[in-house]
Amino acid sequence: MLLNVRVSLLLVSLIAISTSNALGQETQNAEFGPFSAEEAAKKFVLHDDCKIELVAAEPDVIDPVHIAFNTDGKLWVVEMTDYPNGPGDGQPGLSRIRVLSDDDGDGRFNNPVTFAEKLLFANGLMFWKDGVIVTTDGKIQFMRDTDGDGKADETQVWFEGFATENPQLRHNHPQLAMDCKIYIANGLRGGNIVPGPDNPWGLDPKAKPLSISGRDFRFDPLTGKYEAIAGMAQFGMAFDAHGNRFVCTNRNPGRQIVLEDEQLKLTPGLRIPRFYEDVAAAGENSKLYPLSRTWTTSNLHANQFTAACGVLIYNDSSLGQNFFGNIFTCDPTANLVHREIAVSIGPTSRSHSEKEGDEFLATKDEWFRPVNLAHGPDKALYVVDMYRAVIEHPQFMPVELKDRPDLTLGLDKGRIWRVVRSQPPADSDHKLEQVDASSPELLIQALSSDSVWKQNHAQRLLIESDSKEVVPQLRSRINAPQTSDEKYLLPLIATLDKLTLADLKAAMSNANDIYFLKSFFELGQRHFGETPEWKDLVNSSFHKTDSGIPVSSFIFEMLGQVPWKTLSEADQKIVLDQILERIVPGSQKDSEQYDPYWLSVYLRLAARSESLDVSTQLIAAFEQFEPKNEAEKQALRLQTYAAIRDLAELVAKQNQKDQARTLLTTIVGNEDNSFATRMSVLSGLAQGFPGGRTALNALIAKLPEEAKANIAATITEATRVLKTKDSIAEELPILFDLLSLADDDASLQQLITATGSGDATRASLALSALLKRPAAQVNPALVELLPKRRGSVRRSILQAMARSTSRAPALLDEIESGRVPALEIDATVEKTLYRLSDKELVARAKKLLKREPPADRVKVLEEYQVSLTMDSDPLRGKVTFEKNCATCHKVGDVGVNVAPDISDSRTKTPDFYLMNILDPNRAIDANYFSFNILDTDGKVHSGIVASETSTSVTLKQPEGKLVTIDRENIEEFKNTGVSLMPVGLERKMSKQEVADVISFIKNWRYLDGQIPKEVIK
Repeated sequence: MLLNVRVSLLLVSLIAISTSNALGQETQNAEFGPFSAEEAAKKFVLHDDCKIELVAAEPDVIDPVHIAFNTDGKLWVVEMTDYPNGPGDGQPGLSRIRVLSDDDGDGRFNNPVTFAEKLLFANGLMFWKDGVIVTTDGKIQFMRDTDGDGKADETQVWFEGFATENPQLRHNHPQLAMDCKIYIANGLRGGNIVPGPDNPWGLDPKAKPLSISGRDFRFDPLTGKYEAIAGMAQFGMAFDAHGNRFVCTNRNPGRQIVLEDEQLKLTPGLRIPRFYEDVAAAGENSKLYPLSRTWTTSNLHANQFTAACGVLIYNDSSLGQNFFGNIFTCDPTANLVHREIAVSIGPTSRSHSEKEGDEFLATKDEWFRPVNLAHGPDKALYVVDMYRAVIEHPQFMPVELKDRPDLTLGLDKGRIWRVVRSQPPADSDHKLEQVDASSPELLIQALSSDSVWKQNHAQRLLIESDSKEVVPQLRSRINAPQTSDEKYLLPLIATLDKLTLADLKAAMSNANDIYFLKSFFELGQRHFGETPEWKDLVNSSFHKTDSGIPVSSFIFEMLGQVPWKTLSEADQKIVLDQILERIVPGSQKDSEQYDPYWLSVYLRLAARSESLDVSTQLIAAFEQFEPKNEAEKQALRLQTYAAIRDLAELVAKQNQKDQARTLLTTIVGNEDNSFATRMSVLSGLAQGFPGGRTALNALIAKLPEEAKANIAATITEATRVLKTKDSIAEELPILFDLLSLADDDASLQQLITATGSGDATRASLALSALLKRPAAQVNPALVELLPKRRGSVRRSILQAMARSTSRAPALLDEIESGRVPALEIDATVEKTLYRLSDKELVARAKKLLKREPPADRVKVLEEYQVSLTMDSDPLRGKVTFEKNCATCHKVGDVGVNVAPDISDSRTKTPDFYLMNILDPNRAIDANYFSFNILDTDGKVHSGIVASETSTSVTLKQPEGKLVTIDRENIEEFKNTGVSLMPVGLERKMSKQEVADVISFIKNWRYLDGQIPKEVIK
């Protein structure tokens, strides 16, 4: 039951007139909307080189979520008025599509004509032929006006089956890409897609549904061929000038999809942890600098991306060259548009803000809700502003906010803004261009326009023609040196006709930049991959890297599509030499230095089934490369060890034992090779074989004696390096892998010692290696380690013991003896025990882990149930909290974080808090057990473990005090099995005070007036 809260008159007055909230957070800068569009425009703060202009506002546009300019310059707007809760039962949808015009050329769009209405949660459109493709209500629909009255009178369902669970998690952003396919963002909830009953290609609506769980969607508008592709996007998708696809999700403002599914399928056994790159800092690493009082659902996410949407790569020229290729992302929760400057690194990019502490576009107006961005026909950047009091969906709100009275304020408002250069050059022209489609020649000329909007429409219109008649003219453009439209030409020819090797040769001969590389290698490999002519063309293409095309881009685009065996030995050597040159720090090629992760992935992609050849050649190049100094040597180790290891792992995963034997004999078993090379290969093989350690040792046992001796020496060297400081952090996983291969007692003891050390990283790696050793060695070692480890490593030990029928008895013995408190067994370990195949063990575990709360706590909880129904006051609760709780807990700016963070109370109920206040030992986070340390002087220190090193332990005590004890002075170090929070707080707090404290914890974020006071419950 929720608390019945009496908000005092003092609180009401504070909310109404105070310039700072009850917790001291400043609100004097708050701007309480709504404001007229003209007033709102004055409140924007944006980049010094830019200015903002109003394009459209209510009543001409309301609740906009997507815009697009047609070839005639008219502005099409998708309005989602049914957000967030939709229409009433049995009522039609409230979304619509309106078309606005700028008839007098003043830059303001008005005179709206409703093209379509009564749509349900419509959220995107793109133009196609004489209509528009629309994403709405779990479908991709085609809508058109056949009688010329400006209203859609024909609707075809082309695809359906997209998830409809939540309106802000639905498929969206239909977009034509450089490859002439239409892409659809997943929305996060996926779906099972089938052709619609009205699809124009004659596809079977009863076809097997295509799951797009975790992926995005793509289809060919001419043939209807559809597929799930790598992803996935939430609300937003964009392409850069190279054709690279970017997506965003709430916490990920700029994620590049680096590899597609079809590429990953080409190499047997290839498994990679990610096919994307978060180019812009994501999650807790992201930083926003809002001017408004932002309110995030979780206070722990304040000033981070929590609602990233509408990502756009600015590919136009109006704002200036410094903005070209920049990543722009909206965050409506923070009332801003964020900008990142992207810098290419190998096949992907890294980005950064231009100036720490500044946003591209921000305001104090808390109703400004940017949700989408677009290029315009004037090359400006357009911002779609839903202009609402609240933008979050109730499904993701705390219970008390789901019916907040301001939830739908702003349903009648909305704005479109235009960002342009504040001082445009004298020769600039911001007029709204149109696309002249009167002839194919004019459309082909438009492909080389400096307006990306014009380019995109020209490409679309050429595809719509579905005519081979334009192909000769496209081919003539390929043969014209240094044309700026080259990135469109090959895909258009392949789509409208049949691509030839002559087309590819001409494209490569006349290319002057990197934009066409993606389609060159992808289309060439797809159409001609097995022909000797294609092989000759690829090998003859290296000269193009001397004429403006960066070597880095060329190599990675090639490796992503072309098998290694396609290259001649000479070109293979060139590729590897170029890679190694760019690894060396301080070289002139720093701007092209590679991420070791992607270097490894692309080499394995190219390897296909020839991973032995690639690995041996990379090793040879590495061994022959002569670093000039220690910095170069370390950089080479760091950058190449992962690639060598992963290639060796791929050999093993493909179960190529003959090739693995070759690696063991010629590489690991050859003492002339460097230790870094030998350990990388051995580690990769150990990771790759299905039988792991056992399979590899069986293979080693059959090798010649000299090779076996050298392999043993490699393992011995690994044990030595681990005892010294010679290893770099990135190599630690490999070194510990090697120890897992050993059989001697010394290496076993080394693993046990490392697992019990204070270095958490080494301890975790050592434990992973230890668990690969024979069970007879592992089981007693784990029991020995339990009292020595705390934190995440201890939890890993408990989990390892729980999942094996041979180890679980020892764990249960420890629990029964009290050496492992039953309360320390969390839900994950408990479930693991209950899934064991041995029924007797499961029964014993259930008996030991049955938790009966102490009788006195049961009685107190019964007595204090009345606190849940009493009138309460969060401000009184704040006073009680400061007196009784603030020495260990922090809420807002009150208290100290010693115990678990309780400030994020959105998902917790009053019942939960009542139990935790009065019975703190009912459930304890494993990180917050209280420990006692008895030192050699007989003094007892109590607290939670803040940190451990190999030489000391630091305890955190109430009021945030830190006490550090040298390990050599520790007599006993024991988990008390109870919480640091004392039992018996009811002796210090009355039932009314407990009610008030719970109210404070639940409602502290609502005391500044930013949330209507009616939600305080």
